[in-house]
Amino acid sequence: MTRAARLLVVLATVLALLGLPVVGAGASPATPPTAGADAPLRVLVVGDSVTQGSAGDWTWRYRLSQHLTADGRAVDLVGPRDDLYDNVADVQGSTAYADPAFDRDHASRWGMTLAFMGDDWPVAKLVEDYRPDVVVEMLGVNDLNFLNHTAARVTDDLRTFVADARSVDPAVDVVLGHLTQTWFDQVPELNADIDALATELDTTGSRVAVAATDVGFEQRVDTWDPAHPNARGEVRIAAAFADALAGLGLAEPYPRPLPEPAPGPGAPSVASAAGDGAVRIAWTRVPGATDDEAQLRDVTTGGPWVVVPPEGGTTAREVTGLVDGHTYGARVRSLKGWAAGDWSPEVRLRPLPPRPGPVRLTSATSPRRDRVEVVGAAVAGATSYRLQVARVRSCAAREAAGARYATRGGAVTRPRVVLQTWADVVRVRLVASNVAGAGVAGGSRCVRVR
Repeated sequence: MTRAARLLVVLATVLALLGLPVVGAGASPATPPTAGADAPLRVLVVGDSVTQGSAGDWTWRYRLSQHLTADGRAVDLVGPRDDLYDNVADVQGSTAYADPAFDRDHASRWGMTLAFMGDDWPVAKLVEDYRPDVVVEMLGVNDLNFLNHTAARVTDDLRTFVADARSVDPAVDVVLGHLTQTWFDQVPELNADIDALATELDTTGSRVAVAATDVGFEQRVDTWDPAHPNARGEVRIAAAFADALAGLGLAEPYPRPLPEPAPGPGAPSVASAAGDGAVRIAWTRVPGATDDEAQLRDVTTGGPWVVVPPEGGTTAREVTGLVDGHTYGARVRSLKGWAAGDWSPEVRLRPLPPRPGPVRLTSATSPRRDRVEVVGAAVAGATSYRLQVARVRSCAAREAAGARYATRGGAVTRPRVVLQTWADVVRVRLVASNVAGAGVAGGSRCVRVR
């Protein structure tokens, strides 16, 4: 039955009770604001912190909106707010959604209670201002935990909630959500009372359904702290509300099996650098994250991922004692409470020492015909040496300026090289190298070959 048809049923019942004539079948009743095949389904979401969400969250509102609009149906989420709570700065007004591309309007607030809804927005005022087709509600855990109200008292407040919504729109539908925190005192009792209340209040003209959001919902698996859903918990809550709306003919059931996104925040952006036997891993913390975890592995040896010890909550880690020339992989993930997010893409790093300095030659002689012996002083940090030779016509200074050097022979571990040559005159020099590459060339010497 459409909302317009249910309005007619309610209107006919009221007129009959008052003894007034009922509008005939051929009459055209006034069309409510949401009537019409092309009009969007107007959904008013009312809740506390579980529904509002906090910085970095997708929110279960996002998951529900994505589902409701997946088949192209027009849906309008309505309400006076569109923000999140900033759980790090402890202030309202965050816009740091994991994905802001959805209809973010809602009527939810961190700490909201049924008993004091009037301090925010009385539900009658919300229905009057936003004219929803259906009110989706999940409140009560703060009444139990912070106001110390009984389950029976909260149930009475829910009964009043439905009555107040109907006082403005007698045909409005309502979906009452179970509380997910079944590990809190009285929550299981209240959820059972919600089932009974929905049966009591459900009518043809104004239907009341229940979203079994608690079914299969587990602490630490579906939350990031004792009360609030992580990304997986958001999916579970949205699926339960979608199924309840499907029972009212307002949506399709949520597809199964349910997706299982990484429970924590999105992946951080990592920018790292390598030095001499060390790497520095740095990143930008994602909104809502309360901590981060960094890992490093030696790719060259095929080593395992190793956790890098934290440094006082900073978003950088300095790792020393690494092998120069090896390739290392680094990655970081953000944590929100106990919920871990996706790992960042792996960053590859290669620690390297400074290149060695120039070699100072200590001697360059020709001990016999066709032989040249070159000896230099050892250079700090050098692991090998190579001889460079230039053929020249004489040992004049002008010849040194235009000498063209070529590397002769392989690398040696000590700065002493014997060269066989048939040239009459050569200029020689040594170049030191290490894993970082060749250093700068030092001075040369001219040798007359015997």
